[in-house]
Amino acid sequence: MSWIKVIFLNILIFFSFVGMILLTPPILYPMYKIVSGINNNSTNIDKRAKLDIYNDISWAEKHFFEFADLTTSYYDYITWRRDDFTGETINISNGVRTTLTPQIKNNDIPDYFFFGGSTTWGTGVNDANTYPSLFAERLQTRVHNFGETGYIARQSLAYLNNFLIVNSKNNMSGDHVVFYDGVNDVSHRCRSEINDLGTGRETSIREKLSSKNINPPYSFSKLFEQLKDFLQAAIQKINKKNTQETVEQFYNCSSNPDRAEEIARSLVETWQTASDLITKRGGNFTAILQPVAFIGDPDINYLDLTSGNFLALGMQYKAVYPLIRKFAKAKNIDFVDLSFVYDKCDNCYIDFNHVGPQAHKILVENLVYKLAR
Repeated sequence: MSWIKVIFLNILIFFSFVGMILLTPPILYPMYKIVSGINNNSTNIDKRAKLDIYNDISWAEKHFFEFADLTTSYYDYITWRRDDFTGETINISNGVRTTLTPQIKNNDIPDYFFFGGSTTWGTGVNDANTYPSLFAERLQTRVHNFGETGYIARQSLAYLNNFLIVNSKNNMSGDHVVFYDGVNDVSHRCRSEINDLGTGRETSIREKLSSKNINPPYSFSKLFEQLKDFLQAAIQKINKKNTQETVEQFYNCSSNPDRAEEIARSLVETWQTASDLITKRGGNFTAILQPVAFIGDPDINYLDLTSGNFLALGMQYKAVYPLIRKFAKAKNIDFVDLSFVYDKCDNCYIDFNHVGPQAHKILVENLVYKLAR
């Protein structure tokens, strides 16, 4: 065999070997999903849809199937927003979830604008049973649901600013803006890697942006990036430690009083800024501290909230929520503490912070009492 054939054969073997390596992640990951049951097809149902809360609710499984199909896009200032979607239980237009409002001919009635995270958006319920929809039905008034999954209060403030600027809303006389917050500001911002006013996705977005800036358009780093990510995920899976000490290191509010105070104070300052924006335009503003399963006395025995991660997460709320109450009551804002609204309720929570339609009815009665006075 001539030396040219030998070189050619070695090159062929080398590139075949490299090709096999590069094809490993896209081949093995679908197989892993099948074995692990990580799939969004009809054979896999979100376990929350099987809770007794949904026993007499026909749309529950469909809702969680549709929820799994939702996608998200990046936007400046507000960071992300759900893409438009048309379904049986979820409908989104221009990044805003549909709120069922009654036909109203009287233009003198107030508009209500609700801001918040996924609980306001309506994870776990269809369009008709989000609490903004139920509030609109209960008061026979116009309601707008500006909530978004994962939003901290600072993102809601950015979205509010966008709304005021785009719509030239200099006069909000009679209108009412409500910020329903607490859960995400603690669960996201108490994470050890989050700094200042960062969102829960700050680190991943920064990594994506920095990698594009550092690497040239064509590089070995980009070529092997998928393999690197796959190996890192596999190693983390193998070496995963589930001890309470390791989990607690993921959060730092319960162990760092200064960080707990910073998060509580920045949330309240965000509320104050939003309040100033609205009241100077003649509107009303209310900040609401939302309920979470770790605070108060709800009946949550049917939920698995006793693992290391949830125990550590619960400690963060117990460290930060009292400070939020303290700082909010000292500010010049309309503040309502609804963190205990689900006490003794045995069919409210579907996980540590989301609730079903029964709970939203309880919440709306309290909102009507507090907001429509």
